[in-house]
Amino acid sequence: MPIHVWLMRSVVSSVKFFRFGTRIFMNMDVTNDEHTNEVLRGLNKLRKRAELTDVVLEVEGRCFPCHRAVLASCSPYFRTMFTSGYAEAKQERISIQDVSGVAMATILDYAYTGRLQTEPDQVQAVMSAARLLQVSFVDLKAAEYMKEHLDLSNCADVLMYADMLGDCGLVEASGRYIAFRFNDVALQPSFLQLPLSLLQSLLNREDLITNSEDDVVQAALRWIGFNEEERLQHLPAICRCFRHSFISSNQRVELESKCPSANFKLVYSDSTTQRLGQKHPEMQIFPRLVREGFKQGQGSLRCAPCYDPSTGELYAINMPSHLRRFSMTATPDDELYLAGGITGISIRNKTFYQYNHLLNTWEPRCDMLSQRIRCGLVYVKGYIYAIGGDDGAGTAERYDPSHDRWTPLPPIPRPMSSKLCAVAFDDSIYVISRKGCYCFSTTENTWNMIADMITPPLRPQAISYGGSIYCIDCDKEENGYLNNVEVYNPTKGEWKLSGNGSFPFEFDIATLVKYGETMYLITGHNYDQYQYTNPELEIISYQYEPETDSWLYPDDSDSRVPPLSQWMGSERIDCLTARMMPMCLMDSNAYKDLEVPCYDEEDSVASFSESPGSGVSDNSDSDLSDREDNSDEDRESGSFDGDI
Repeated sequence: MPIHVWLMRSVVSSVKFFRFGTRIFMNMDVTNDEHTNEVLRGLNKLRKRAELTDVVLEVEGRCFPCHRAVLASCSPYFRTMFTSGYAEAKQERISIQDVSGVAMATILDYAYTGRLQTEPDQVQAVMSAARLLQVSFVDLKAAEYMKEHLDLSNCADVLMYADMLGDCGLVEASGRYIAFRFNDVALQPSFLQLPLSLLQSLLNREDLITNSEDDVVQAALRWIGFNEEERLQHLPAICRCFRHSFISSNQRVELESKCPSANFKLVYSDSTTQRLGQKHPEMQIFPRLVREGFKQGQGSLRCAPCYDPSTGELYAINMPSHLRRFSMTATPDDELYLAGGITGISIRNKTFYQYNHLLNTWEPRCDMLSQRIRCGLVYVKGYIYAIGGDDGAGTAERYDPSHDRWTPLPPIPRPMSSKLCAVAFDDSIYVISRKGCYCFSTTENTWNMIADMITPPLRPQAISYGGSIYCIDCDKEENGYLNNVEVYNPTKGEWKLSGNGSFPFEFDIATLVKYGETMYLITGHNYDQYQYTNPELEIISYQYEPETDSWLYPDDSDSRVPPLSQWMGSERIDCLTARMMPMCLMDSNAYKDLEVPCYDEEDSVASFSESPGSGVSDNSDSDLSDREDNSDEDRESGSFDGDI
């Protein structure tokens, strides 16, 4: 026996019986948490240097040296290829078809690093490659990315792509998005490329959000008109998606005129119910009156009342659980947007959200350029404007919904109180505060100073109505009680008192709101001023009569008076109006049994635009950004008409 073999056996034999004194130690068991990452990093370095690689993948003329073991470990496709009797199992170079070079590079980077990173325009190619190569994580994350980044320009393309792949989850997500934005999507070029089967599946959906069945018909006719010679034959099949009872007579005449011959007979859907998305009455939304609590298994929940005056029904709209002191606005198309606010105690946000009517949720959009709380948020001619809410700096910016992008605007010439409101009138935005009033021309991109209010407001709230701007001061600290509405005439450039200068009633909290073609003053009066925790508030809604410039007291049966006593506490009312979908809202009683936590009034504050084209800014006394209200910089009352 060789001497080195004998010595080795002797050492091993002695280790078996080695003891440290009289103690017997347990087996050593130590884990190196970095080992997995170190191995991957080492393999990736070897791949980049083409060292110890045993296969080369050829994709679109590019060569990718790899390790069979790494490929097989993360891809069942390669594992089957390398462990079966296929010819590729022994080949040193393998050609991969139906995969782009960029997609293969992305998947190999993931296989060797665990990190998935690619450009937005390559996500579909990467997902297709992941499907083929059976890399499930990449497939899943690519689908999630597309669901989260659906927009008007890509949703129809994603629907067609998901249908081709047979991805039911992505098909439903893109179909649901199209239903939510149907009228806008129907105007996109990609909508015209939909195959007949997908068009029919969309037209049959219950949740299409349209103003009427005529909108559905017009979208289908536009699809046919794109290639009428070939597609007109599908008109009878498409008509089976239309609900005859809800199509206007003029629209039915147009459909009949499109029949290619007398042999064609149009047969419609036998459904006699209106689509879910067409049931959207105008409602009053009160975002500041938030009810908050915790429900087992659901975490923190927040909602605000949403009232339908036409039926007297009260619903609840979900609100973001992490935000306080945000701003909110509604567009003429009933889109709701929410901006800024704070999280925690003092963290300001640039966040911006759009409301999803179908899901009763808020979906993130592009962040604002500046951090804002309680800014003036208004809609004008297709854009959303955010003004102020930035510690009195008076900056402004504009959001383009079609491109999901913010751009900066000239700031207000003079720093203003954070307690401001912004209201849209024609092509201009009027900003009202204690320190003065300004007008921003959206066409000329300039600010003009306008006349001060007769009584400079501490906390103004305003709406545009009947060619004028109506404003009420929602702070009663100096006035004793709220009882004045002032009216601004943009043509004359002057303010006057509404209601002949005084009201025959008093109230503690109030807000101006438009509903239909009428303006109301919703008020609350606390008859027991010594009961601070749950005061008894009487809610009264006064109707404005423009011909006599008077406010009419409603009768007891008036359904315009929202049942808000259980929601209001001692807080003031604020309101905006928009068409909502009752079936998608929560039952207002759903929050009755929640454990309502204690929180400061400052945390419950929200500010928002009152109605399409108007804005309201709400404020908390304890906000540090309001300090400028107590300064000596208040300018003298007056007006200035020049460009600034």
